[in-house]
Amino acid sequence: MAVTKIWAIKDSLQRVLDYAANPDKTEYDALAQTLHYAENDAKTKLNESAQLVTGIHCRANHAWEDMRAVQERFGKTDGVVALHAYQSFREGEVTPEQCHEIGVALARKVWGKRFQVLVATHMNTDNLHNHFVINSVSYVDGKKYEQRRSQYAEFRETSDKLCREYGLSVVEQPKAKEPARYARMREAIDQACEDASTPEDFHRALYRQGYIFDSDPNRKYATIRARDGGRAVRLYRLGEEYDLAAIDDRLRGNYLLYGSRLYELKHPPRQYTPKRYRPKNHYTGKGILQIFFEVFFGESQMHRLYLYYWYQLGVLPKKQQPRISRQELEAIWKNIDRVLAEHAFVHDHKFPSLQAIVDYRKSLSQQMETLAAQRAEIVKQMRRKDAPPELAYQRMALTCEIAKLRKEDKIAEGTIKRIQRTRESNCIDRENQEHHTNHNRRRNRSRQR
Repeated sequence: MAVTKIWAIKDSLQRVLDYAANPDKTEYDALAQTLHYAENDAKTKLNESAQLVTGIHCRANHAWEDMRAVQERFGKTDGVVALHAYQSFREGEVTPEQCHEIGVALARKVWGKRFQVLVATHMNTDNLHNHFVINSVSYVDGKKYEQRRSQYAEFRETSDKLCREYGLSVVEQPKAKEPARYARMREAIDQACEDASTPEDFHRALYRQGYIFDSDPNRKYATIRARDGGRAVRLYRLGEEYDLAAIDDRLRGNYLLYGSRLYELKHPPRQYTPKRYRPKNHYTGKGILQIFFEVFFGESQMHRLYLYYWYQLGVLPKKQQPRISRQELEAIWKNIDRVLAEHAFVHDHKFPSLQAIVDYRKSLSQQMETLAAQRAEIVKQMRRKDAPPELAYQRMALTCEIAKLRKEDKIAEGTIKRIQRTRESNCIDRENQEHHTNHNRRRNRSRQR
């Protein structure tokens, strides 16, 4: 059984200051410290004549010099200088030689085609484990190692595959948990299918429960999302029983049994009833027993006071307050922060319409493309041997400016989507109001006839 992990190594502040003050002087920086830890003699010595340290595309005894030469060749000596990973085995499952052999094979398959790697097997603990120090700059094309989840997944899957080839146990990865909102969406769809017999009523039933259903024929998948925000979820993610075809079958069955007015039967429109005022001489001409029952079992002030004391004494159950989970609270606060940022963005720029925001976002994309082209040109110049040191500061300034524009572009994108959702919700509200108004008019006409 092998456990894997990988993380980035960055330069210390002292190393950056020393390098900036004297570019010709090389200090014992973070890369050298990581290599020193990986190839520590006390941890890697097997016997008097053997050490379990192997260099891939670099010399094991001069790994720092070889990796540093590649970084200086391509002008990428700052930021993330190396990746540090390890592979740990269960106690007594492998021998030191076998552990090192698996580690070298793993490094060659995962990183050996483009990066320099130092592989060192440590035996200072009960669990034999391999340490990998990967140069962040490729010796093939000078590109930096991109840290993505897919790359860690490849690292873990390759390690598991090698363990199976050597007859070792493998840690089974747990399945990802389903979001809690999926269960709430299923309940809402089930309730809407019970209350509706037509697609229009199905939309209204979901909207009544706080969801917006989108089944545009021009789109490949039907989706459902919450009215108050959140990402839309495709129906096939909820299961086969909640696919668009299954929902159509359930609605068709309701239509054959109940017709097209099932939703109105389940949710009739509210009728206004005028309030009836109690006359002042309500107890005039009534007996004592009748007055007693009206006081203690009716809707009088005495009866309300009677129920209040029962509530305080604990005879009547108290209403339980709804509980909100921490995840829901965090989601609410994040949504509030996004709304405030979008409101400030619209207020500061004074956009007159939605099209103005779209045009502004196009201008942001053009600016980012221009700055990205300038940064790419500076990176090409930095790869030269005689490149001036101020190019690094120019690249850093352009990167900060691009990051600022990207943040503003993200806020503009969220503003556009929120305005579109608001318009869609208002349109549905108007349709529901018009539907109720027409229903009341038809009902009044039928009564007059």
